[in-house]
Amino acid sequence: MKLDRNEVQENGKRKNLLPQQHPTIEDAKKPTPELMKLSTVELLYLLKLARKERSDTYNNRYIFIQAMKQGAKEFSDAEQYTYKEYEYWTRKCFVIENILRERIGFIPKKINKEFIQNMVERMQQPVKDMNIQPPKKEVEKVK
Repeated sequence: MKLDRNEVQENGKRKNLLPQQHPTIEDAKKPTPELMKLSTVELLYLLKLARKERSDTYNNRYIFIQAMKQGAKEFSDAEQYTYKEYEYWTRKCFVIENILRERIGFIPKKINKEFIQNMVERMQQPVKDMNIQPPKKEVEKVK
């Protein structure tokens, strides 16, 4: 088994699972193997961001479609571009959801501040150090 140095813990301590900083939408654009290296909390943040991006793109596309229905044919290229972007973000959501499903056993329907805060609080609950007590020496019986 190969471990990175940052994976090895000392003195019975457990690894901190919380990210040092919040991920950005640029992090969501990483390829799948890199996404798989991120923590569960980071993936939850990324899924929230990716879903928002997908929703915003869908809404923009809807506006272009409505304009084209009114006769504004010059928005055809913009509609096609927003469709490709919508497809990209939908696929990215699928990838992140699948990774999360593997880790936590379900795909969160809605990720809001309370959901993430609850997850963070559960992760910050104190846990015992990983120490094994040595066996106690028998007390010598006095004759």
